[in-house]
Amino acid sequence: MSTTTPDSESTASGVRQRSRQYLSRILDAFRDRPRARLLVLVGLPAVVLLLFFILPLLYMVWLSFHDGMPPASLTLENYLNVVTTDLYLRVVWRTTVLTVQTTALVVVLGYTLAYSMARFSKRTTLLLLLVILPFWTNYIVRMYALINIFSRDGLLDWMQLVTGLAQEPSGIMYTHTAVLLGLTYVWLPLATLPFYASLTNMDDNLIEAAKDLGAGPIETFFTVTLPMTKNGVIGGIILVAIPTFGAFVTPTLLGGTDQLMIGMVIENQFTEAFNWPFGSALSVIVSAFVVLMLLIAVKFGAGDVVTRRSDTQ
Repeated sequence: MSTTTPDSESTASGVRQRSRQYLSRILDAFRDRPRARLLVLVGLPAVVLLLFFILPLLYMVWLSFHDGMPPASLTLENYLNVVTTDLYLRVVWRTTVLTVQTTALVVVLGYTLAYSMARFSKRTTLLLLLVILPFWTNYIVRMYALINIFSRDGLLDWMQLVTGLAQEPSGIMYTHTAVLLGLTYVWLPLATLPFYASLTNMDDNLIEAAKDLGAGPIETFFTVTLPMTKNGVIGGIILVAIPTFGAFVTPTLLGGTDQLMIGMVIENQFTEAFNWPFGSALSVIVSAFVVLMLLIAVKFGAGDVVTRRSDTQ
């Protein structure tokens, strides 16, 4: 059985009191020095951002101007290969086309789904759960599920044979259609969420006012609903276009070598060809596309005066 002496109690009390005084002095020092407080709060995130994002990005740009691993000589050959080689031009073109097609398809389907959930459904919680349910499954597992559906004698062939749309199984694996459907399936839930958020935050009184002024359903949608949800639409476009342009897992598994995209070429340059400078040049192109999309988002999404005014009200 342990006993506590008065001396030990007084010592512990003195230590606690000195600790409180020391902590109080530190807090007072930061309270009186806003710059020091800002440095502590922002310093660690800034260091992480610098070490794991900015410096690797700068190194990638620097490496893209070399004809080999440093200390190789500086050159523009890597970028010239992209714009002068037919193979890489076709890859960039195919990537751009698939990005535009996927984004357009996801926007139409996702906005329709979000509009139906926000306007016509009373079980929005259940529907939102079903929308995000695919994220609970591993990405690769979902891709292999699509392979079973798209392959010859798969579920898609069986449905076509049963409905009479096809006379014999063919499958759509390793085609442009398979990659397009796969990318649409992957990014549709992600884009639906900002669409739904923008629709639910919209003031319904504006729709009623448009109807009172004689606007029909279609005119109301294009003059009120769509402009008021523009920020959500732009956000969904960004969330789809950026990862689609750099995708390599989905086109690799569903399209194979017949449907090369720029992300697949970058992965090949770093892991198989070991041509890091050329892979870095392609990565810089992808990064430039990301910056372009973000600039477009700022240009057309951040200046929505109507939305800002309604939010303020």
